[in-house]
Parts: sequence; C-alpha cells; structure tokens
Amino acid sequence: MSEASGIPQRRTAAQRLREVARDLFYRQGIRATGVEELCRVAGTTKISLYRAFPSKDELVACILRDDCEQESAWYREALSPDLPARERPAAFLAAAVAELRQPGFRGCSLGLAIAEFPDAEHPARKVADAYKRRMRDTLRQVCADAGAADPNMLGDALMMLTEGAFSSAAYLGTVEAAAALERAGQQLLSSALPPEGD
Repeated sequence: MSEASGIPQRRTAAQRLREVARDLFYRQGIRATGVEELCRVAGTTKISLYRAFPSKDELVACILRDDCEQESAWYREALSPDLPARERPAAFLAAAVAELRQPGFRGCSLGLAIAEFPDAEHPARKVADAYKRRMRDTLRQVCADAGAADPNMLGDALMMLTEGAFSSAAYLGTVEAAAALERAGQQLLSSALPPEGD
C-alpha cells in the first residue's frame, strides 16, 4: 500500500516474476521451472520477463542475490557485535536450528542451486559460491572472536554441520535434522571453546 494514500500499489511485472520465481524455484527446482510456467503464474508475458531480465539465468541470479540477503537476515542478530563474542557461535547455531524448524523448509536455496548447476561459471553458481565463501570467513572470524584455539577448524565444522543438517532435512525431516544439528553443534562448541570466564 502507498503510505500516503492507503491505496494498494500495483506490483510491476518484474516484482511479480521475482516473487513467483522465488517460490517455484525453491519448491520444485530451478531447472524444473520453465519460463512459460513463470509467466503464467505471475500473470505476465515472456516479453515482460525478458524486458526485466535478459535471460532466465539472470533471473535466477537475481533471486539468489535476494536469497543471500534473506539468509544473512537469519544470522544478523546472532552475529551482531552487540552480542558478547563468546555467545555468537552458539547464537549462530540456534539461528540455524530455528530456520530448520520453519514450516516448508526444504534446504538452503543457495545450496540447492549449487547442486543444480555444476558449472562454476554459471551466474547462479557465482552468486551462491561467493555467499558461501563469505559465510565461511564470517564463521571463522566469529570463532576467533569467541576465543577458539583453532577458529578456522571450528568455523569450518560449524558450517559443515549446518550445511549437512540443511541437506539431510529432505530425508530425515526438519524436526530430526534440527535436533541432530542442535546436539552435535552444542557438543562441538563445548569442546572447542574455552570455558566461560577464561
């Protein structure tokens, strides 16, 4: 809605396409979702799609950039400098567990895209790979700030546990995957971080 008038604002074709694409790509896969289906569900035309996005690949990359922002939001509070450094690795773990428990969760959209596109030069892969590398670097720094003796190992282990839990949700179910991540992550952190007060 327009804040000034209270009248709902009409979404552009590009906005509708992005919303529809995000939902369909996540629920049924990127390659399984054709341009015709996107246009039909969004109530627009191929001309409108290609006017807004030069290709389906560019639409995919755009959606994944949005997904990077969304995933960053999952962890923003957990990784905030306002939280004591010692608590941030556990807060990251708790945020990942909470996301796993969200209704409709079927994995990390970036991880799903990486699985669909083996070519590292594909626009989708470039977006997803860059985000995953940044997250790895962030976790290593968070673990260093928390006082881990080997922050690179701990950051990598936290990332691998989280990625594994997100992937295993498809066959374990989200409840069991979340519980396994929580248990394994807490055990990892208790053994890899110095006792509180040190």
